[in-house]
Amino acid sequence: MKKQTAIKILAAMLTILMLTVCMSSTVFAKDPNASDDFLISPGDITPTTTTASDNVKTIAGQILGVVQVIAVAVAVIMLIVLAIKYISSAPNDKAEIKKNAVVYVVGAIILFGASGLLQLIKTFAGTAFNQQ
Repeated sequence: MKKQTAIKILAAMLTILMLTVCMSSTVFAKDPNASDDFLISPGDITPTTTTASDNVKTIAGQILGVVQVIAVAVAVIMLIVLAIKYISSAPNDKAEIKKNAVVYVVGAIILFGASGLLQLIKTFAGTAFNQQ
C-alpha cells in the first residue's frame, strides 16, 4: 500500500470518527417517580441555595457552550466559503485552494479536539468536586 493511500484512509477514518463524536446526542432520562404529564406543578418546585462555586460552574459552563457554538459556526462558514471558492475557481487556482483546505482540516481537527478536551475537563472536574 502506498503512503498516500494510507494517509487518505487514515484521514477518512479520522473524519468519520470526528463527525461521529461531534454528532452524538444527549439523552435525558425521564424520572420514574414523575407523573405522566410533562407540566411542572408549582408544588413540585422547591427553592435551593447556591454557593459561589455553583455560580462559577454555571457561568463557566455557559461560556464554554457559547465558545463551542461560535467555533462550530465559524468552522462551518469557513467550509462553505472554501467550497464556494473551489467550485467557482479556475483549474489553475484549485491547487492553491487545496493547500488552504489542508490547513482548514487541520485547524478544524484542532478546534473540535480542543472543544472536546475542555468539555471532558469540565465533566471530570464537576464529577470530582461533587463527590467530596
